[in-house]
Order: sequence, then structure tokens, then C-alpha cells
Amino acid sequence: MLNYRLSTSDIEFLTKEYPKLIYDSERNLIQGTISFDVKYEFVEEPAIQGNYDILIDLNSIMGLGLPKIYETKGRIIEIASKKGISHHHLHLNNVNGEMCMIIPPKTKERYPHGFQLKEFLEHTEEHLYWISYFEKYNKKPWKEQGHGEKGYVELYIEDKEKYGKDVKAYFGNKPRNEFRKLIRELRKKYKI
Repeated sequence: MLNYRLSTSDIEFLTKEYPKLIYDSERNLIQGTISFDVKYEFVEEPAIQGNYDILIDLNSIMGLGLPKIYETKGRIIEIASKKGISHHHLHLNNVNGEMCMIIPPKTKERYPHGFQLKEFLEHTEEHLYWISYFEKYNKKPWKEQGHGEKGYVELYIEDKEKYGKDVKAYFGNKPRNEFRKLIRELRKKYKI
């Protein structure tokens, strides 16, 4: 099974920039609190502050080449419950807190050189900012990528040339007419 070991420079970066996140070299996990105070230029509202307890399992690398990451205190589940929505709408794969950070075909775009700790933590902050913003303002700061089949249909609509092969593979490489029919049905289902 593929895993990542942090380099000395990764550990120094983590210690300096994210002092509440601790690398357990024996278990090969990063665990603790990620805190942020972020203001994006394209978002009108003031900065969002957030604190989330997370675990990054560097022993469990997904097919995307990224480690699994979990929100460990159930805060995202609680937000979903208060909003009366499924945890999937806040990009959790399951009730164990496993976060869905990116749809597979977009991984190479975000991580052209593979997993890099600094980029992964910045991505995590963006992801958690999105959730905190939604919690506070009951609206999305930017359009997110759909989860599962909806996300793949959105990719197909976004750029058939670029993502067509990935989308077709996701849906089982169906014959052309069957695939087109499925896309039409899913567009109706998700109103996209």
C-alpha cells in the first residue's frame, strides 16, 4: 500500500505554519487543529475564522494520490444536521468524517506534481472555509463541484474534450447512445 513519509522540510513547515497540527512519525499521521482566518478578494463578506480538528492519514493514499483526511470531532456532521441537509452536501464521504476534497479528474490540475503538504493544507483550509462560510451565511461563497455522479456530469458539461474520457469511464464506458441518454437523464435529475 502506498504511503507518504514527511521530509524534514515538511516537518519544519508544519511546525512553523501549523503549530496546532502534530506529526506522529511512528503512526505516520498528522493530527490536531487547523485554524484559519481567511478573506478571499472575490467574496464580499468579511474574513471567516475557523477551527477544525482533523486527521491526515499518510498511510492511506486514495486512488487520487492524496491521503485520506478526516474531520474528527463531528463539526461538519453537526452543521449538516442544523441545516437539515445530508453530510454529502458538505463534502463528507461518510459519517466517520472522511472529507471529499476533490473530484478525481481535477486532482492532476490542483496537484500537478503529486501530493505536496503545503498545497494539501492550503486546499484543506479552502475546503473548510467553504463549509464555515456556508454555516455562517447560509449560502455558498463559490460554486462547488458536485459530489459523485452529479460532479461527473458537471465535468462533462464544463469540458467534454477535457473530461469526457474520465466521465465515460466513471459511468462504465457505455456505448455512445446509451451514455448520451444517461447524461440527459442525470442532467434532468440534478437540474443542470
